[in-house]
Amino acid sequence: MINNSSTDFVISLKYNHLSQQFTKYFGVILYIVCFFGTMMNVLTFMQRTYQRRACTLYLLVASICDLIHLNFGPLSNILQYGFDYDWTINSNAFCKLKSYIVFVFTVLSATLTTIASADRYVLSSRKTARWKLSTRSIALRCILFSIVFWIVFAIPVIFCSIRLNHSSHNEQLICSNSSQQISCLLLQIIYTCIFNGFLPPLVMLYFGILTCTNARHLRHRTLSASARIRQINYQLTLMLILQTIKSSFASLPFSVFNCYLLITLNLKKSPLYQAKENLVNQVVYLLFWSNYTSFFVYVYSSDIFRYQCLRAIKKLTCRFYRGQQRQLYYHRSELRYLTANASIIEEKYKPSQIL
Repeated sequence: MINNSSTDFVISLKYNHLSQQFTKYFGVILYIVCFFGTMMNVLTFMQRTYQRRACTLYLLVASICDLIHLNFGPLSNILQYGFDYDWTINSNAFCKLKSYIVFVFTVLSATLTTIASADRYVLSSRKTARWKLSTRSIALRCILFSIVFWIVFAIPVIFCSIRLNHSSHNEQLICSNSSQQISCLLLQIIYTCIFNGFLPPLVMLYFGILTCTNARHLRHRTLSASARIRQINYQLTLMLILQTIKSSFASLPFSVFNCYLLITLNLKKSPLYQAKENLVNQVVYLLFWSNYTSFFVYVYSSDIFRYQCLRAIKKLTCRFYRGQQRQLYYHRSELRYLTANASIIEEKYKPSQIL
């Protein structure tokens, strides 16, 4: 028994070390990729070509939410599990605030992306009365309502988030939902498994299937529009359909495993079993991050998006180059002025003679 328990302990340490190294190296690379892609989404959807469409307005705000979430959720996870650095500053108040922000922006991004999928279905519908729902004014109202709704609805997260010991990490304190009380357990099931897991990809799949069904009608209906508008609408629909498929593969394993953790919460588990669970948890959590790689899906599926992306990069490069040139011009002008008026300046600031 002693040999078996000691062997299990050694193996559990190896699993924990593997989990830490996996989070440290793969997590850092994935964070950089997601951060770059999200930034490019924001810059691209701000281009004039996309500004008048309700769908891209949803995707723009969703990308901004992703950018905020990346720096509160995944980044803290990398620092916590990969580098043993707790950035909650040993404060329960900061832990509660961080958990609240992470949940609000995560679920808000998923909500807006789902509404964008519904918007594509509305535009592909044969009922012309539905087309009026796809306008910027209605999009702004939906975005505002979603923000207010989730800010209010997520308040219970604050009360259930505390710092607790994590048995798979040498009793290290982490910021999480304790799930000890029935109310917090139900909250974890509703928020993590449903709102952040099953519901968004399933709803997006539903609207994606309906949009594909109406795709032929969409092409016939848009023949009266210009070729440019027809191409933009078609490629936006394709972008969201591919994003829906990717989100399903990314979110569903995360939801299933979290449901499993909640079901087996009160079961006694050995350190080795907990170490294996922790490794799987880190893998599905990092897989969930692939929701924030939508930029590469958009680049692959839309040549208009690629063109607008390159255009955004060129604009940034030109602004940076012009700023450097302007600063260099000011320095040269100042140098020429000092050189031309050296004698006057020297006489003006010459120390007075003491008689």
